Amino acid sequence: MTVFLSPLAGAGQQFLDNSGNPLTGGLLYTYAAGTTTPETTYTTINGTTPHTNPIVLDAAGRLESEVWLTGAVAYKMILRDSAGGLLGTFDDIYGINDVSATGVPWADVTGTPTTLAGYGINDAITAATAAATYAPIASPTFTGTVTVPDSAAAPFTAGYLDVPQNLKTANYQLVLADRGKSVVMNGTTLTLTIPANGTVAFPIGTAIVVLNINASSLSVAITTATMTLVNSTTTGTRTLARNAMATIIKVGATSWIIAGLGVT
Repeated sequence: MTVFLSPLAGAGQQFLDNSGNPLTGGLLYTYAAGTTTPETTYTTINGTTPHTNPIVLDAAGRLESEVWLTGAVAYKMILRDSAGGLLGTFDDIYGINDVSATGVPWADVTGTPTTLAGYGINDAITAATAAATYAPIASPTFTGTVTVPDSAAAPFTAGYLDVPQNLKTANYQLVLADRGKSVVMNGTTLTLTIPANGTVAFPIGTAIVVLNINASSLSVAITTATMTLVNSTTTGTRTLARNAMATIIKVGATSWIIAGLGVT
């Protein structure tokens, strides 16, 4: 039988009473974990000589011999004083280095398994499922919101290398999907509107390029927020000339800046 040294009272441990005095004649009971069924402990590594149950402490509050526990067995230990008063309950105790209840000892592994199953591990995902679920590293296809680390407090959503075009031929109010894009307006006497933050909560730092390719000027309007012409204190609706381009950037919860040639 294989036994392991107990982590509690295993070798030379001294027990004290609640006043800090040696627990003379104290009693250490050993049970199967979670029960009141007595469980045997042993005096040596040979596992042949059992302790009495309870184990009686000497005048110094120590055991006269070591305490060894049966392998793969969880113990409950109860410590009482010589009069039977309860001092402590310690449950689910395994011997030191006893891995038989929680794993596979390396000594039991022979050869070199070539599969997870060889180690007693079941592979929960098949190669086909992995290929269908996870994109190859060489050509990843991302879903959801992909973010890029940055020195700022929070990462930024991955953007574009180009400025994708959103072409409009009628009056248009910006939407969240216009972030990082170019909104191209082509129609007679049109108005492009920046919505209120309560309607479309563009993140601070949002940048949108506006192009007017119509024969007439374009009005760039704003609702309840403030849009300021760059390098000025002028606010409100701006006019974008024919074939002109402007960039609008959100700089605060209700603040935008507009800049570009042909903006008045």
